[in-house]
Amino acid sequence: MENIYYYFTSVGPECRCCCTTHFKLMIPIHGMVNLITLGGRKMISDSEMCLLPFQEIYSVSSSVSNESLVIAIPEDYAAFYFKDALDRREGLSWQIDATWQSIKDLMLTETANNNKEGVSLLLNYVLQKIADQPVSTSIRFINKHYTEKIDIKSLAAMEHYTPSYYCDWFKRKMSMTPLEYIHYLRIHRAKELLRDSKLSVLTISYQLGYEYNASFTKMFKKYERLSPSEYRAASNS
Repeated sequence: MENIYYYFTSVGPECRCCCTTHFKLMIPIHGMVNLITLGGRKMISDSEMCLLPFQEIYSVSSSVSNESLVIAIPEDYAAFYFKDALDRREGLSWQIDATWQSIKDLMLTETANNNKEGVSLLLNYVLQKIADQPVSTSIRFINKHYTEKIDIKSLAAMEHYTPSYYCDWFKRKMSMTPLEYIHYLRIHRAKELLRDSKLSVLTISYQLGYEYNASFTKMFKKYERLSPSEYRAASNS
């Protein structure tokens, strides 16, 4: 715990440039903070939490009254949770639901009382929850809605990027385009259904969002080098 430290801070309208060798968990208490990373600009409100960029230049500013709790976490401590995903969590932010609100309230209480043991226990829980999260709002959305029609403009808006920049950013992050990732998730699920269910190939294709069975078969062959029927037969042999 001796290498973990925390402090309360506020920022003004002038951009404050930062670059840190620590991961920093930012918990806004009130107001909004403008975060600019290499990937673009985000507004972080007091209904969100944010993991600030690691070993990258970024800047923070705000035009309104604000205060945040910042917890600085050494790389080796964070690496225990994030492992190989360290470079894929730049400016990660997420909405606070009821569970996160309880964590936030407890964290503010423990830090205000300078209870380092309590902060450490809560931080372990927070880092594990962060590690379990996909890397961005848009990817979380895709993971939940990949069987539906998904508009690139809407995905880009979730990250506050232009569609063109978003596609480039996504490919750097995921080593595939957004559309390729959607098809990857669909085919992965199709393989499970073909192995473990009695559903027809046509029904599976509709469930996964393919309007035409031929489109599903073509995409399945692209990924698996087999047709859905051939894959099912091979899996059950």
